[in-house]
Amino acid sequence: MEEKREPESFMMRVARFIVNKRKAFIALFILACIYSVLSMSKVKVINDLTDYLPESTETRQGLDIMDEQFTTFGSAKIMVTNITYEKALQLAKAMEDINGISAVDFYDASDDDYDDKEVTDYYQDASALYTLTFDEPEDTKLSQTAMEKVRDSLDGYSSYVYTTVDKDDAKSLQEDMKLIGVIVVFIVLGVLLFTSRTYAEIAILPIVFLVSMLLNIGTNYWFGSVSFVTNAVGAVLQLAMSVDYAIIFLHRFLEEREHYVATEATTVALSKAIPEISSSSLTTISGMVALMFMEFGIGMDLGRVMVKAIVLSMVSVFLLMPALLVMMSNAIDNTKHKNFVPKINYWGKFVVHTRFIAIPIFLVIVAGAAVLSNKSSYIYDQNSIESKIKNEYLASKERIEKTFEVTNTMAVVVPKGDYEKEGKILARLEEMDRVDTALGLANVEVTDDGKYILVDKLNPREFSEVADVDLDLCRVLYQFYALENEQYSAFMKNLEDYRVSIIDMVDFIYEQKEKGGIDFDDDKSEEIDDLHQQICDAREQLEGDKYDRMVFTLKGAVEGAETFAVVDEIRDMVKEYYDESYVVGDATSNEELSNSFQKDNIMISVLTALFVWAILLFTFQNAGLPFLLVLTIQGSIWINFAIPYVINDKMYFLSYLIVSSIQMGATIDYAIVITSRYMAIRKEIADRKAAIIETLNEAFPTIITSGTMMVCAGFVIGALTSNATIASLGKTLGRGALISIVLVMSVLPQLLLVGDKLIDKAELTRSSKRGQEKEEASES
Repeated sequence: MEEKREPESFMMRVARFIVNKRKAFIALFILACIYSVLSMSKVKVINDLTDYLPESTETRQGLDIMDEQFTTFGSAKIMVTNITYEKALQLAKAMEDINGISAVDFYDASDDDYDDKEVTDYYQDASALYTLTFDEPEDTKLSQTAMEKVRDSLDGYSSYVYTTVDKDDAKSLQEDMKLIGVIVVFIVLGVLLFTSRTYAEIAILPIVFLVSMLLNIGTNYWFGSVSFVTNAVGAVLQLAMSVDYAIIFLHRFLEEREHYVATEATTVALSKAIPEISSSSLTTISGMVALMFMEFGIGMDLGRVMVKAIVLSMVSVFLLMPALLVMMSNAIDNTKHKNFVPKINYWGKFVVHTRFIAIPIFLVIVAGAAVLSNKSSYIYDQNSIESKIKNEYLASKERIEKTFEVTNTMAVVVPKGDYEKEGKILARLEEMDRVDTALGLANVEVTDDGKYILVDKLNPREFSEVADVDLDLCRVLYQFYALENEQYSAFMKNLEDYRVSIIDMVDFIYEQKEKGGIDFDDDKSEEIDDLHQQICDAREQLEGDKYDRMVFTLKGAVEGAETFAVVDEIRDMVKEYYDESYVVGDATSNEELSNSFQKDNIMISVLTALFVWAILLFTFQNAGLPFLLVLTIQGSIWINFAIPYVINDKMYFLSYLIVSSIQMGATIDYAIVITSRYMAIRKEIADRKAAIIETLNEAFPTIITSGTMMVCAGFVIGALTSNATIASLGKTLGRGALISIVLVMSVLPQLLLVGDKLIDKAELTRSSKRGQEKEEASES
């Protein structure tokens, strides 16, 4: 009689299918990798974080209008040190002669407006400051070529160039990440070698990592675009957060390989690894999902890419890695080596013996850190972040600010047409202490004495004086203008009472001259051409189809309570004249980021904690364990963000939002490893102190592997990139992961040991088990 075989579980059937079809899956992954390589160039990288401001914000709406309605010409600030004034003036004239440069603002006694300037604003301490304006927007070929020539003209001088004309953040960041990538690869290989059991696995694991990263980068174009933040740190974060998946599966395989042939060992190991890895990934995914709820769009950008990264990492482990294990099983068997990871009994004993001292200290530190982390000062302007390595842009800005006061350009956008209101706004702006200059069509002077401005309406006699044109000719021009615009009432009244704005009359005269309707001598014709070109440039920058723009420069810091108060004052002042208006600039952007940060901070913290708590409650079926685990990791987060306050270092707000979510979502896995091991071991070992020591011994290789990678990757990024935003993220992440590891390997085991009885009582399945035991007893 045949022995009846037990039916295979669903997970076993799934695993067997994957292993049996491994060649097909390898072919699919090869095709997917080819697809990803071809798709990489389709990904658009966004370098400006203001693009991720909510559509409802004033800055976002104002920027969209400005992009559509106005032309913004390129600009640059250049400081040259160790130069005499005479040579500085010669250099200014040389740069002004460069094709593509429309103006170089410098102190020159021959200029008409030099009386309105202070020489110390342009030259002091043997240093000269130039402000360059280009003929075209900064991204045109003419501007790029002009900037190259400007740099050539500075050859031989000690100069500092502060401009976005030829600033390429994506390129410089890419160069940084190449070096960082090489270093991280060596770190990963070193960690894998240290924690490996066979030399062959050092080849298998990188293949799985690289394929999953390639698939994630190549499929980013599904979203249309990604931020430079996501593009830079996505691959490193993916490796750090998902390295456990491949290691868990590998260790399962090595255990089963002792009892089965390669294919069967892979099948059994995969059937056990899929639920374990899937469960482990939930906490990491929950942290990324919490980011996606941010009001600031960078959260959605990073969150969705990282959720995809984690899923693709699991797919690579579940579908590609089984084939690699079967193919390389002989190499794995033949390259086993001595375990390099030491036993840490001494550490376990120290943890056990110090539990009654360490836990109170931990609770006091966490309570203090919770308070101090909320007192930390935050930076919202990415150009104000301190970093070890500065790119030319930030280094030049910092150096120029040591000698000269650098102003920040801002704009007021209002509905088009009412020059009288615009003139009043510009006049009030110029009276404000923090405003250095203010410019709009309603205050562009056309005479040296400032009597007339560009939008003033003049009669023929007044225009004759301003334009230095014969009065009779002006009268004829005015008649032609009235006929052209069908304003026949001008002929019914005294022509001397007919008024036309200077800007409209210059446009008309230029148009008639070009048509050949009016003849001027060469000098007058050239004068009209120059004036018309100046008006066209002004209109491109200040007048759109539906809106007008007024540009002003703000002195002082670009953020902070005082600056935000000034911005609010300007906003309220403009609203006195217009129902619809937009105040746009770095200061307004920073103010709105500050406002959204308060909401995003609370929401991310609450959502991440709730998601993780719910997952832990479901995983452990225990009401007490989630509290201990979340307390440990949340404690590490508070400590991480209290440090900037203690050392008087301002924290970049984005670092807090992103890292707090990643730190909770990713490093909670370390706590799960410790807790799961302890819950299993204490069923076998009666002595709970011994169980804790054994738990730390068994969990140490797993935690040290992924933990070291995340810590090193974070600190390497923080130390080696010249992009201040990415450097801040890396430094904060590396520090946070290190704190989490220390607490998980010390305080959490102590909490588990001290709270063991409470944990036992908090088990949700306890009452059902007791009921089942009573029922079995009554039946017997």
